[in-house]
Amino acid sequence: AMPIRMELNTAEDLIGAAVQRVAGAAGSQRIVILRPDTDHEPLAGEFDFVQSLRALVNLVENALKYSPPDIPVELSAVRVGSQLEFRVADRGPGVAASERERVFEPFYRAPGVSADAGGAGLGLAIASRLATEQGGAVRHEARDGGGSVFTLSLRATDVLL
Repeated sequence: AMPIRMELNTAEDLIGAAVQRVAGAAGSQRIVILRPDTDHEPLAGEFDFVQSLRALVNLVENALKYSPPDIPVELSAVRVGSQLEFRVADRGPGVAASERERVFEPFYRAPGVSADAGGAGLGLAIASRLATEQGGAVRHEARDGGGSVFTLSLRATDVLL
């Protein structure tokens, strides 16, 4: 059991911290932050910053691990109804439809994943658990044109300026 401290946080702060955290591991790979074309209020949510950071970092590290070195990983946040969605998009090999739910199981490795890919197969399982503990979720979708999009959903909130 991990203590969860639900507090008001912004998507921008969480994304900035995640990019800073993985900067050393990214090496020459790039992370592109896609910002919404809007002048509306900041994207904010009620979530545990530390645990959400851990979840988002796991998703970004996973994307970097499986992406070609010359194609950037894209990171964005949008509000969809009552949820903040942090999307991590890559151009890696993707996940077969039959494997999509299994990738969230601890220690699971998809067939054909090289043994030297690194990690223990826990990153996605941990991210999913941390999201669930906060009333959120992590999901996977195939990316148009190849690759994956992993989405961390957390509770959004309105910010009065």
